[in-house]
Amino acid sequence: MPSPLPDLSAPDWTLSLVSALEQAALAISRLDTRISATSADAAWRLRACWSGYAAALRAQGVEIDEIDIFSREYDLPLPGRRPIATLYNELSGLESWRDELRQARRQHWRELIPLSLDLPGDWSDRPLLLRALELGARYARAERSSGPWLAFPALLGALGVTRNVLPCLVPADKAWRLAPRDRAAIVPRYLKSLTRLAEDALEQLSAIEASRQAAARAIAAERRPGALGTLLARLMIAPLTTPREVARTLDLTLSGAGKLLARAAALDLVVEVSARQSWRVYLARDLATRYGFVAARRGRPPAPAASTPPIDDALARFDAEMAALDAQLARLGVTAPAD
Repeated sequence: MPSPLPDLSAPDWTLSLVSALEQAALAISRLDTRISATSADAAWRLRACWSGYAAALRAQGVEIDEIDIFSREYDLPLPGRRPIATLYNELSGLESWRDELRQARRQHWRELIPLSLDLPGDWSDRPLLLRALELGARYARAERSSGPWLAFPALLGALGVTRNVLPCLVPADKAWRLAPRDRAAIVPRYLKSLTRLAEDALEQLSAIEASRQAAARAIAAERRPGALGTLLARLMIAPLTTPREVARTLDLTLSGAGKLLARAAALDLVVEVSARQSWRVYLARDLATRYGFVAARRGRPPAPAASTPPIDDALARFDAEMAALDAQLARLGVTAPAD
């Protein structure tokens, strides 16, 4: 009779494992807090879905990267990327997965794991991240599709690890299915993977916010920005575009759309990645840096704009000036008319 598989939520604790658990929890909490406060939430989630979905496909044996998911979603080939010959329809479930993540906040974790589970008595005392690992591993052994990997972000939210559902947190690992007895290797690798994914997502969020700040500074410095602001706002949710697409969505002529994109490129807000005169393709600056089309900016970032003084201080100065004027008029014998 085969021996039962070890429970991954109850590992043999060591100092390094405790440290890895702490680092993973801190990285996830930092990302979760930033997502709760940022105004770039929609743009970040779009990019996070590409990375999470690509990780799930790789765990299924599909040789694909995040940039391939991104390019195929917009149906625009990128230079330097060879077409991937595969029988797998890479984007067949991407949109439905996004819809599931939007609804995941209202679900209990048992709804995400369609299994009959016999949980140990001290289950509620075990770390949440390790409970998520054990549930994910059981689901992965029972279901051979990409479903267990794609359910992991929602599972973390349902367990209370995160307040927001974070699509980038897909630590897909074939060992959950193939070698579940190797607990001493699986648990640390899982925690390090979560830490790496959370830190990478936080860097991506910072890059998006930096791009928005750069766009705001560029628009404020332009004497006649025209449709530049609308274009840059659209690039947050459609970061790969062409003059034809801009002309259609912004109701411009094809020539006007090309000039508008060239103007944005001159301001270093978008990057032309097509390298040809016709059928030009432009990519948002943060993704062009992430995918290696341009080098990352060096040096210190520009200082933020000076904040506007509080309105109370301005009103207090106004009241003081009016009181001084009333006193001067009183010395000259000029009195205010009665109400």
